[in-house]
Amino acid sequence: MMKRAKGTRLLLVVPLAAAVALASCASIQRSQDQGTVREVANLINSGDSAKLATLSASPFLIDGEIVPLPTDVVSFWQGIARAGFRVEGAALDHGAPVGADSYKDFADTMEVKSFFTRYVKDGARVLELTTAAGTRIRLLTRSQGFGWKILGFKGPF
Repeated sequence: MMKRAKGTRLLLVVPLAAAVALASCASIQRSQDQGTVREVANLINSGDSAKLATLSASPFLIDGEIVPLPTDVVSFWQGIARAGFRVEGAALDHGAPVGADSYKDFADTMEVKSFFTRYVKDGARVLELTTAAGTRIRLLTRSQGFGWKILGFKGPF
């Protein structure tokens, strides 16, 4: 009788442990996505264009345009800061791994599709955030070591 009870418990514990592990993976990813959104929003709101440029890859995607030169990426973030652009109350709305049609989130063009094919590798994610003003922004990010890089920016829309 004792062996049967242990076997039954084991049958219940294994699926439960697997379900907890899978759920924690999703919550860990969401937490990482929220942290990325929070950090980018804080850097934009503080006008720290130098740090944003350091976190940005080159080439860089802005809406549907490819910015090939690192100096132009720096200029983009400096322009954002000079214009006083802010993303108050930014919150992650949705985060997803890059898929075959993710390029359409930025622009449904051959140029953007080519950018995704050539420069966007495994581990990249599209993060969509909403601001307190109700505008939306998309970030294209990629995990890198213990950090991440910004590959693209779209918005506000």
